[in-house]
Amino acid sequence: MQDRRAEAATPAIAVVGGGASGLAAAIAAAQTWRACGGGRAHAAAGRLLDIRIFEKDDRMGRSVLATGNGRCNVFNTRPEAGSYRNRPLVQAVLRAAESCRPPLAAVQGQTAVERFFSGLGLVWREDEEGRCWPVTNKASTVLDVLRTGCRANGARECCDSPVTRIERDGAGSRFALRLADGRISHADAVVVATGSGLAGGLLPEGIEAEPPTAMLCPLSVREKWVRSLENIRVRAEVRLVRGDRTVRQQAGEVQFRKFGVSGIAVFNLSRDARAGDQLVLDLLPAFDEVEAMAFLRRRLEAMGAALGRTPTVEETLSGLVLPRVAEVVLGQLGLEGGLPVTADDISRLTSALKNLTLTVTGLANNVSHQITRGGIAVEQLAPETLQIASAPGLFAAGEAVDVDADCGGFNLLWAWASGYLAGTSAAKMLAE
Repeated sequence: MQDRRAEAATPAIAVVGGGASGLAAAIAAAQTWRACGGGRAHAAAGRLLDIRIFEKDDRMGRSVLATGNGRCNVFNTRPEAGSYRNRPLVQAVLRAAESCRPPLAAVQGQTAVERFFSGLGLVWREDEEGRCWPVTNKASTVLDVLRTGCRANGARECCDSPVTRIERDGAGSRFALRLADGRISHADAVVVATGSGLAGGLLPEGIEAEPPTAMLCPLSVREKWVRSLENIRVRAEVRLVRGDRTVRQQAGEVQFRKFGVSGIAVFNLSRDARAGDQLVLDLLPAFDEVEAMAFLRRRLEAMGAALGRTPTVEETLSGLVLPRVAEVVLGQLGLEGGLPVTADDISRLTSALKNLTLTVTGLANNVSHQITRGGIAVEQLAPETLQIASAPGLFAAGEAVDVDADCGGFNLLWAWASGYLAGTSAAKMLAE
C-alpha cells in the first residue's frame, strides 16, 4: 500500500466492491478522467488518476459469473418492464447516464450502457423479451471484457481486501478506508458498490441504510404434497393472492421443490410475498375457466371416439399434465383415477387445473437467492450523480442502493448504469 505522501500526490478514487457495479464504476471513472483532459491542474503536473477496487473475495466479479445460470443476462433493453423498487430514482439515473457519457464509438447499441459494453468489445444477442446475452453464451466473456477494461485504464484490483469502515480523513475532504487486516487507504472520492448489501458500520455516521434481505428466491409453502413433485417443472400463470385481492401475477416456469416452489415466476413474486399469502397456479393459462371446461369436454369426446369408450379420469389428464401432477390433482379432489370420467368430474378437474393453490410460509432465501434488497435510502442520493448528499465525495451504486427489480437482466442493468454514473460523477468532481 502506498504511503500517505505518495497517495496525496495523486488524485484517487476508491471503489468498494469488485462486482458488476464496481467494475463499471472503475472503468467509467478512468474514461471520464481521460475525456476531461485528466483534470487541468493534475494534467499539468503529470498526475494520473489512481483507481483502486477493493474486493473482499479472492477474485473480481465472481457474482457476475453466477448470473443467468452462468450465461449472464447482461441487461434488458426494456427497463420499463422491470418493476423496479424505487423506480423514480432508476429512471433518473438512466437519464443522467445518457447525458454524461463520454464520446464512445459503438458497434452495437444506442444507450449509455450498451455503448459502454460495445466499447469494451462485447457482442450480444437480444431475445424476444428484450433480454441480452453474450454471443458466446458465457458469463465469463462479460467478466473478461470488464477486467480487460479495468487493466487497460489503470484500475488496480485489490482482492482479499474487505473494507470495514469508510471515514472522513480528519478535518479534510479526503476519505480513509479501514481494511479488515488493519491497513488504511486514502482516497479523494469513494464509490460504494458492495454487491451483497452493506455491512454494518461501513458507512460514515448519519447515512441511513436498510439492512440487506435476500430477494428473488424460492418460496416455502405449507402443503406437504409438493414433496411428491420434487424437481417437476410446469408452465403456469401464477397469482399471488392476499385475502380477496390479487397482489401480483406472473407467467412462466414453476419448479416444485420439497420445501415449496421455485422458478423465475416465483422468484419475481417473492419480492412481494408474505407469510399467509396464497399462490394460485393456473395450469391452463391459455383459457379462461369457461373456455377451459369447453376444451376438456371437446377433448373427452375426441378421446372417447378414438378409444371406443368413455375415458377414465386418469386418462382424461394423460397428455395434458405430467403423471405426477395428475396424481396430485386427483388426490386433491379425492377422485379415483381408474373410474370413467363424468360431467361433474370435468367441472371439478377444470377448477383444480385453473386454481392449484399453495400457502406461502416464507422466503426460502437460505436455499438460494439472486439479489439483496436494502441499502442506502434513495432520498439521501442526488439522482443526477448518485452522490450521498450528506457526504460530498461519497457515491453509491448497485446493491448498495435500495433498488431491486425482477429477473430478466433488470438488476444487472441497474448495476451497470448506476456504477457508470457514480464512477463518471466521481471523476468529474475530481477533474473540476
